[in-house]
Amino acid sequence: MEKRKMKTGAFIRRYFRVMVGGTIILIMIIISLLAPVLATHDPNQVNIYDQNTPPNAEHRFGTDTLGRDLYSRVVYGGRVSLVVSVLVNVLAVIIGSSIGLVCGYYHKVDMILMRLMEGLATLPTILLAIVMVTILGPGVGKLITVLVIVNLPGIARITRQQVLSIKEKEHVESAKASGASDLRIMTKYVLPLSFSQLIIRFTSGLASTCLTQASLSFLGVGLDPRIPTWGGIVNEGSPMIIVHPYQCLYAGIALSITVLGFCILGDGVRDVLDPKLRG
Repeated sequence: MEKRKMKTGAFIRRYFRVMVGGTIILIMIIISLLAPVLATHDPNQVNIYDQNTPPNAEHRFGTDTLGRDLYSRVVYGGRVSLVVSVLVNVLAVIIGSSIGLVCGYYHKVDMILMRLMEGLATLPTILLAIVMVTILGPGVGKLITVLVIVNLPGIARITRQQVLSIKEKEHVESAKASGASDLRIMTKYVLPLSFSQLIIRFTSGLASTCLTQASLSFLGVGLDPRIPTWGGIVNEGSPMIIVHPYQCLYAGIALSITVLGFCILGDGVRDVLDPKLRG
């Protein structure tokens, strides 16, 4: 019994952050999925007779300057933030790891592709995203494309560094000597050893992507203004923040909780997969 308690305690200590962060994100996902059920009004329904109404029994979070129900808009706003954050990081890890894998294995390709990645990495993330979104125009698909491109350099660099160290190891040399093709060596012997770093990068990137998407929405670029997003709600309520602070407050709290959950989850995954980086 005592050993079981010790094992349980060790398990909780090791995975505590993962469980806390995962629980927060799971709750936010459930709320977003159940938005049609939880929402009390159409999030885009305009009612000029209910403009700037403080929180009350009918409108739990109040209404904005157009009379739209803020509670319903906040509930629906999580859908975009969560979907965009997850899809962007999944695609960025797949594409970025492929680029890093090829660059780390082939020196000639490395001289071209990594120079391009380094050029992108020198530009401020939010500035690059704003420029690209402005050029491509609004739309969820275009926003995801922009954020994937913005995230590629970091992931490609991480994978490349892993490949450069792994490809010199004995089991890789043995595979080469046995006549294995480059593709087989990269996918079977090199890439799997980089998975832990890619998983850490994926979970840690969720928070930054969520913030970047919210920042773009706050600036009024990237998505159709009619689509409820937390950043867009804060932007719309910012002119009234002194008189009606609730118009920014609840969307800001939802965004903060989500980013906090992503950060805790990312730190927990890092501690589990790479204890040497534990703070």
